[in-house]
Amino acid sequence: MRVMVILNPCADLGRGVQQKKLIETEGEKWNGLDLIMTDRPGQAGELAYLAAEEGYEVVVAAGGDGTVHEVVNGLMQAKSFGAKLGVIPVGTGNDFAHGLDISKDIPLAVERIFQGQYRSIDLAAVMDDRGIGRLFTNNLGIGFDANVVIRVKAITRLHGFPRYFWGVLKTLALDFRPFQCDMRFDDETLSEDVLFVAFGLGPRHGGGFMLTPNARQDDNLIDTCTARPMKRLMALLLLNSAVHGTHIHKSQVTMRQNRQIEISSKTSLPVHIDGEVFAYPHDDVHRLTISSVPAAIEVLV
Repeated sequence: MRVMVILNPCADLGRGVQQKKLIETEGEKWNGLDLIMTDRPGQAGELAYLAAEEGYEVVVAAGGDGTVHEVVNGLMQAKSFGAKLGVIPVGTGNDFAHGLDISKDIPLAVERIFQGQYRSIDLAAVMDDRGIGRLFTNNLGIGFDANVVIRVKAITRLHGFPRYFWGVLKTLALDFRPFQCDMRFDDETLSEDVLFVAFGLGPRHGGGFMLTPNARQDDNLIDTCTARPMKRLMALLLLNSAVHGTHIHKSQVTMRQNRQIEISSKTSLPVHIDGEVFAYPHDDVHRLTISSVPAAIEVLV
């Protein structure tokens, strides 16, 4: 079996590069693997595309959720699509891996690439009013959720969940504003002010927030958590309960499961996809369509 590992050396604030030797050493126990490191944003997708075209049977994303996102989009664009996805979680959040119970222990993660079972999982497609479309593997966020991701990008002295939580506190202080949305969830339509809308194929967001705790990767459904306007203290308490997934019982929150969602707003929408910024407020995005793509790819788990 030909295996290509695409390692993001900048994952986990530059700690990803420290895992190169261990990954290669563990791979030698299973007759070896090929490894290539990225040197710029977006390159993981290009390398995944080329690996699939060259006939690799498994293409592995070694990094965080952003690396998995890029690799999956590259694989799905390959004309000779058929390569399976592997994951070695060495990122900050690793929410996608958490949802599929993929270990952060590198020897075990490498072993699963060679000895694990294939599982078909759903993806979701997003298209905006600029005509830009992407697939996402785990989550998407609009509003406060996306502003947290934007703030987190500037935090370099923390990593893991504390980095995301500090981003939450900064966003509460500086970017805490609801916006009006017209929304369609399959056949349900409504218009209301919201603080954020979080979309999940998997349960965990931001390295530790179970915003969509009932989400599954193989049910052809996109789980959403819509939070209505509230005071800052209430928002902080709600997010604290989201660590355990108990926020779903709060009156300020509505949980849904749907196959297609449309969001539009007169306000420019900040958007993140899989923990990476998809649209900044100045990008002037006002409309999104999000659709389930069932059983889209096979991953080794």
